[in-house]
Amino acid sequence: SIDEGEVVYINKKPMIKININKRYITLAPVANLMGIAFNLKDPNNILKNHKSGITLALVEREHKGLIQETYHNPLNVGFPNGTIKGEFLIDPQQVIGGPDCIGEGWKMLMDCLSAGRGISLPATANASSKVASFGILNYIKIRKQFNMTLSNMEAIQEKVNKMVMDTWIIQSSIELTNTILDNGNSPAVISAIMKQQTTERGRNVLNHAMDIHGGGAICVGHSNFLEKFYKAVPIGITVEGSNTLTRSLIIFGQGLNKSHPYIHSILDSIIENKEDECMIQFKNIVKHALTLYVKSFYITSNKPINKLDQQIIHFANLTNFVALKGGSLKKEQMLSGTMADIFSNLYLALSVKDYQNKYNSSTLLTDYIVDKLINENQQYINKVIDNLGYEKYLLLHLKKQVIYDNYNKEREIFNEIMNNPNILSEIKKNIYIKNDSILNHLQQYNELKSGGLDILEDRLYNSIINV
Repeated sequence: SIDEGEVVYINKKPMIKININKRYITLAPVANLMGIAFNLKDPNNILKNHKSGITLALVEREHKGLIQETYHNPLNVGFPNGTIKGEFLIDPQQVIGGPDCIGEGWKMLMDCLSAGRGISLPATANASSKVASFGILNYIKIRKQFNMTLSNMEAIQEKVNKMVMDTWIIQSSIELTNTILDNGNSPAVISAIMKQQTTERGRNVLNHAMDIHGGGAICVGHSNFLEKFYKAVPIGITVEGSNTLTRSLIIFGQGLNKSHPYIHSILDSIIENKEDECMIQFKNIVKHALTLYVKSFYITSNKPINKLDQQIIHFANLTNFVALKGGSLKKEQMLSGTMADIFSNLYLALSVKDYQNKYNSSTLLTDYIVDKLINENQQYINKVIDNLGYEKYLLLHLKKQVIYDNYNKEREIFNEIMNNPNILSEIKKNIYIKNDSILNHLQQYNELKSGGLDILEDRLYNSIINV
């Protein structure tokens, strides 16, 4: 049920009576100040501005009537998650922004989620993927099977390439997103992309790391540097909005409304009943769509720009056709989800290029990752076009052949990962390594291997391979 509030008179003063019963609230057991969302009603027209709807208010811990005592304990990993419930009164001035902001709660929620989705959860994915990749890159140089180190096995190399790619994407997108947030912006859609993409890619990194680390990864003990991260993965996937719904309903749906140059203006003019403004914006959107459509033919035949910029134009063109579905997009969640994947990959590719411009770590790895994202997007674009109606015949020029993995390229990238010190240095950045930790032993062993310190090497080796 939706948490509700009602405007009432208490001692001749307007107050808001709230009844809430919320669960799965991040930080609920430990928070001293909470933002409470509820649907406010004013059946007796007590408020002078006659506002109502989804509203956000600030409530302090120990507020009379507020019950804040239940802890869910997700997977026993210490993640603070719990319930907030109770029936209590608040002053209308406790509404965020004051009484004039009653009914503006949904917009505020989307802005507030930028912190959890855009910073906190991507940071946990960044930490887990960096630790996993750093540990595995050192481990495969040491661990032997069939009288050869794991690093010489192509099956392992293939997984390592995928781990480093996703780790690089996570750290690059965090760098760009934090820059956007630091500049005072609160991009709800980009934050949704970050939450869904980084936690999913972090899960992929850990799955590959678990496979490579083998027995050491499934047995709790000193040599297991993955267990605590692997155990916590489902929490990041689930909290602050399930990834399934974020991908299928929020990223493309909200992105369309917020990012399109004219759709938002049309919606505003309809809501405000401005017929003339609506017609102006409608003409603009038609002109915009036709211009993009013609441009998509031009860049396809003449290719005057790079592949990523070309795909951005193709996606914008495809978006105009998908937008014709209007409200039915909420039901067509497979289509919306695939469009969200394209949208997300474009942002991630731009962030990887931006990271390379800042740190100049590896042009080869950067181009490899961007090409992978572009190629994956081409599969999605082909899929979307094939699943459209008659309009798909107007978009057949956007379909292209998908390029499959080249094994020689994969070998080249693995060699770059193992031999370019900038790559390991960037992955290691911001990892805290304790002196007696298995990560430090892995690092020490690889640094000492050429030093001839046999006793220390033996001790470190036994620490690394023992379960």
